[in-house]
Amino acid sequence: MGGKPKLLLFSHLSGVDVMTGAEKLFLLFIRELSAHFDCKLVVPQEGVLAAQARAAGIGTLEMELPLSLALFSALPQVDAEIGALPSHPAWEPLVFLMLRESPDYVWTNTTVHPMPAMAATSLGIPTIWSVMETMRNTPHRPQAAAVVSLYSQLIVGISDSVLEPYRELGAAGKTAVLRPYVEPSAHAPERWPDVRARQRSRLGFREEDFVAGFVAATIYPNKGLLEFVHAMVPLMKQHPGVRAMIVGKSVDDAYVHACRDFIWRQDLSGRFAWMEFRERIEEIYAPMDAVVVPSLVPEGFGMTALEGMMFGKPVVAFAAGGLREILEQAESGAWLVPAGHTQGLTERLHMLLINPALRQSLGAHNARIAAERFGVEPFREALGAWLHRLPPPASSQPEAPPPEIPQHGLLRGAGRGTVYLIQHGRKRPFASPKALRDHGFRMEDIRDVPELVLDFIPDGEPLFEAPAGRRRPRRGRGRRRLSKRGRSRLRGTRVRLSRRRGRSRRRVAARRSGRRRRRSASARKRKGR
Repeated sequence: MGGKPKLLLFSHLSGVDVMTGAEKLFLLFIRELSAHFDCKLVVPQEGVLAAQARAAGIGTLEMELPLSLALFSALPQVDAEIGALPSHPAWEPLVFLMLRESPDYVWTNTTVHPMPAMAATSLGIPTIWSVMETMRNTPHRPQAAAVVSLYSQLIVGISDSVLEPYRELGAAGKTAVLRPYVEPSAHAPERWPDVRARQRSRLGFREEDFVAGFVAATIYPNKGLLEFVHAMVPLMKQHPGVRAMIVGKSVDDAYVHACRDFIWRQDLSGRFAWMEFRERIEEIYAPMDAVVVPSLVPEGFGMTALEGMMFGKPVVAFAAGGLREILEQAESGAWLVPAGHTQGLTERLHMLLINPALRQSLGAHNARIAAERFGVEPFREALGAWLHRLPPPASSQPEAPPPEIPQHGLLRGAGRGTVYLIQHGRKRPFASPKALRDHGFRMEDIRDVPELVLDFIPDGEPLFEAPAGRRRPRRGRGRRRLSKRGRSRLRGTRVRLSRRRGRSRRRVAARRSGRRRRRSASARKRKGR
């Protein structure tokens, strides 16, 4: 470990094809945290996040855990849903995973992912709960926020907006803001002019066209694509040089089809370019003249807006959650409009369209603010500040009570692999199902346990199939086997008795035959006289 405390991090997502904004932020945090902790990441499945974490030298594990939408959405059933988690089949494997890994701290990501925080708290492991989204504002929000506060020693939020429910609850003392950062040098800024020209040519845009862009890793109604389309149509009908870029992967095909159908009915299909999201984000932002973020729900932060600012683009957005926070800190509050107000988007975009000098000056201002207030140095200063607030690591605290480990019987991991006989504190693997039967056991006596339970039991000598003719009797059948042996002995006795009788008869017959021969010989002698 090199003297660094061990941090076990839990992600609620691991997309197979593309990383969401939440995953990108989490990976950014993990890379920075690895300078202070010995990190290991737990993901629900193999995916882009896990692969990139390993590429950064972070070990990964797979474990699928249940999520709590009631907690994130602050629904009435939040207490019932949280209360049921310790009875979930994943609870015991999770506890054993934590016992095996023995982390000093646990980090759980997003409010939909409470089980790691609950399990860590039950074991006395200090927990950091990272909040990346704004909890829904319902009558049950204080109740849901209390759950997060109960199972955490520190609540890290990516904006003041996401921390508001916990501060209202009175838990401000355990909250800390850790805003994401952007680093232009990681995206080859010297190549941006060439990338812009190449991408515009590929998409069919001219240099003199005004291109507004919509960006989302995954597209669904709350991202506001339809509102973006409605804002662009009046501009396109009034100005022939207006174009639009739509970047993202559909996760709601019916919704995306409705957006495409609306564009087609306006006879504007040739003015919209569609593009899959890609990790080389300079290929996304460089061709644009303005970035539009029409999120219909309060964003936790709004990484798309910050990336647009980094690339020196004007950003127009709905005033929702973290988006308002970013643009107000960037002194660009005039470019916010009320959520759902598409006419306001159209008006702001028209100002940028007709005034290239404004477009250029606003873009340069955004790039400077992104570097100064949302750069790597402000991030690391904030990170260092809350690291000092962490409680002592689990390794310096009293040990949690040991788990209950089975001391006897037949056990098999939940993956239905090898069967073990627990004997004298060790697990002895059966070489085959036949070996299990040869040693007098039955398949129906096997008990399935989490794989991690078996990790706590030392290995013992394997049990092989019995040699032919030397098999042990099966349990419960000894009496029948003994009766068979008894019958065999009786049969043997009868055979010996019959053999003895046979020999006796033959001897008697031989004596009688001898007497007859002797009498015949005596008779012949008398006649000869």
